[in-house]
Amino acid sequence: MRLGRTTAVYFGSQVVISLSGFVATFAIARLLGAAVLGQYAVVVALLFWITIPVNAISSAINKRISEGEDPGSYVGAGAVLGAVVVGSLLVLVVAFGDPIDDYVGTPVSRLFALLIIGQGVFLPVLSALNGQKKVAHAGVLQAFEQLGRTGAQVALILVGYGLAGLVMGHAGALLVVGCLGLYFSDVRPALPSREHVVRIAEYARYSWLGTMQSRTFGWMDTIVLAAFVSSALIGIYEVAWTLASTLVLVSNAVQQTLFPELSELSTDENYERIHHFLNEGLVFVGVFAIPGLFGAAVLGPEILSIYRPAFERGAYVLLLLILARTVSAYGQQFVSAINAIDRPDVAFRINLVFVASNVLLNVVLIMAVGWYGAAVATLLSAAITLVLGYAGLRRLIGAPEVPYREIGRQLLASVVMAVALLGPVEVVPSSHYTTVALVAFGGAVYVAVLLALSGRIREKAWRLVPFFDHV
Repeated sequence: MRLGRTTAVYFGSQVVISLSGFVATFAIARLLGAAVLGQYAVVVALLFWITIPVNAISSAINKRISEGEDPGSYVGAGAVLGAVVVGSLLVLVVAFGDPIDDYVGTPVSRLFALLIIGQGVFLPVLSALNGQKKVAHAGVLQAFEQLGRTGAQVALILVGYGLAGLVMGHAGALLVVGCLGLYFSDVRPALPSREHVVRIAEYARYSWLGTMQSRTFGWMDTIVLAAFVSSALIGIYEVAWTLASTLVLVSNAVQQTLFPELSELSTDENYERIHHFLNEGLVFVGVFAIPGLFGAAVLGPEILSIYRPAFERGAYVLLLLILARTVSAYGQQFVSAINAIDRPDVAFRINLVFVASNVLLNVVLIMAVGWYGAAVATLLSAAITLVLGYAGLRRLIGAPEVPYREIGRQLLASVVMAVALLGPVEVVPSSHYTTVALVAFGGAVYVAVLLALSGRIREKAWRLVPFFDHV
């Protein structure tokens, strides 16, 4: 029950993040246009790529703290290594400022340095909280960061700042909330020994490719698109990606919650319980993503037009990206479990295949069919992760028990929802308000049908409510 409520709190924070991100994206698109939104997307993509080493160290902090031995020393070791990495990255940004400005299309390299510092503070703090099983606290901090970022960016847009305001708002939120996160940590940095530094570095040398995998999945298409298509198309693509990403919030919450639990179980080789928890998690991976795919098939153009009419042209891209995110969500559960049982070497090989195939597919398909090629490349590489992740985990601890019946019930409920939407879509007048109403109607139909079909999900849902937990 504790895991269920932790997941629910984390998911709630992710909903706040999603809604806040929607407001920010909507404001940027409406007030500054798709071109500036596209430039900002390229800046964020560069940030995530250049801070891969910081993310790898953060993953190592999470893993080593979750093992329960000398957590303060591991925080200290992570802080030392992180400071060295961030300092090195700042030197690179200063040295290559002009190429960065040319690639983005506007002078931004000095402000980009602030983003790196902010990321260097925020990520390790968040990972330390996750390693202490304070996943809910970490989720709330992420929500505060997104809310602060959105508020600052919208305010700066309204007083006349463009891309510079977006970058300053982003950097400021990372720095402030990262410092705030230290208050919630029960672990204080201690002077690390050489062994602590080595163990952080050992895990990080494998986990960096896992970070690169997620960055490749999330941002390689943007990096390659920037070389071949206009900033406006990149802006539309990023809106579609953002909408697709909101549908895997439950999966992200499950993954973050399960990792420290599986990590602790792995120290005793309690693989039976690992299989149980993984099966429980897989039930909820597609609970929003699957109906989201069917809903986008019916309402995709209407949803995208809320940003601006020009965004409707991203409807097919949206469908492909939702499918890609859903497939990836299942695959990442397997890869995360492999990391949790302390086999980053296996995850490393899976991620290496993914990264190589994703880069190749993006370049080839974007050159061949334009921006649709980026979405197809993302989908195909997600399928590779799913297959290799399942095979790798099966080889290590036995075949995962996939809840096919529950996934089938989610598919059936989604089909019923889509059919229920077809009639109203044809008769109601077209407007942003009716689109929102139709989304709410479809969601209500899906939830009602799914709860009627699935006793397992119905039971979990009731237990998340304190009143029913005691009945």
